[in-house]
Amino acid sequence: MNSTRAFAVVALGVLAVVPACDDPVRPDPPGLPPQIETLGSYSFSSTGLTNNDVFALLAVSNGELWIGSASGIAKFPDLNATTRDADSYVSELTGLPNSKVRVMAEYNGKVYVGTWGGGLGVYDVAGDTWTQIQQKTNGLRNNSIADIEVSATEDRIYFATNDGVSIYNPTAQTFTSVITNPPLLDKLVSSIEVVDFSGTIIRWYGPRVEIRLTPAQIPSHGISVTRTPGTSYTYTSANSGIAEPNVNDIVYDSDRQSYWVAYGSKGIAEVSLTQKTWTTDTMVQGLPSNTVYSITRANGILWAATLNGLAKRVGEHEWQGYNRGGGLQADRVRALYSPDGDRLYVGFVDGGAARIQTH
Repeated sequence: MNSTRAFAVVALGVLAVVPACDDPVRPDPPGLPPQIETLGSYSFSSTGLTNNDVFALLAVSNGELWIGSASGIAKFPDLNATTRDADSYVSELTGLPNSKVRVMAEYNGKVYVGTWGGGLGVYDVAGDTWTQIQQKTNGLRNNSIADIEVSATEDRIYFATNDGVSIYNPTAQTFTSVITNPPLLDKLVSSIEVVDFSGTIIRWYGPRVEIRLTPAQIPSHGISVTRTPGTSYTYTSANSGIAEPNVNDIVYDSDRQSYWVAYGSKGIAEVSLTQKTWTTDTMVQGLPSNTVYSITRANGILWAATLNGLAKRVGEHEWQGYNRGGGLQADRVRALYSPDGDRLYVGFVDGGAARIQTH
């Protein structure tokens, strides 16, 4: 070291050479956060979205891409289009019972749009007409719809509401009801997954608990399960590995013979049917947040929407997170949708929507 750039210090008989103040030891610059490519983006404009809070996306059988937001539906001409005609949107003035769209699904030529507070808008694709189903109409239990699950085997459509589950027979245009147990708190149903296991229909109902539970109440609340023929039970912290009774999404994974459960504040659980285990992944395993809204599979990969970004499963229980610094339009990812098992569309709160590269 050049003597003009350093000085010696003698302390307790030890000679040390210390860099001069004009020669600091600088750390390497931080690297870029993990990056992900956006293939197309959608945002609020006269030819884009009607609102940047996106909760639902759907590829309709007429070829259109519908994006549902807090202010209705923007209809794009195809899956690759990112602009629409100025009048290609649906609101309370043009068919919806309420503009706060939360979930959409198509079955037998009709699109069912669940709104938050207005019930259901039903669009006939061939006839290009709208009808509405609202609370108490033919038995719909509540106008706030959190999830829609189609069971083609049963010819039924399940609606998760703020007052239990309404099961719709589209042929008879009638409803039956399910009130999960215990009814006092679990009437707020957030998610439904219905699977046909070789003729045995198994239904998982995820609860949303919006009031504080006492320690004595927690062990009795969780995911309600019913089977055909009629048996039922509830996964609780007393009899299973469920982490909390606040569930945002439930998805069955046929590749792994597992259910994936998205929690309100405890991450994601994989419930293995073969091993009979519950394994919870959190931020420790790489999730951007322990609040997970939605789960889907695209390009053979599991993806999760979280409060602080998009998560991609990269290992047995390992996740890679992406947020605004990694190429996303916003941090809060609210909705995920894969129309064909390959393309992945992402809906943001205060960020619009995007199509994401999955390879």
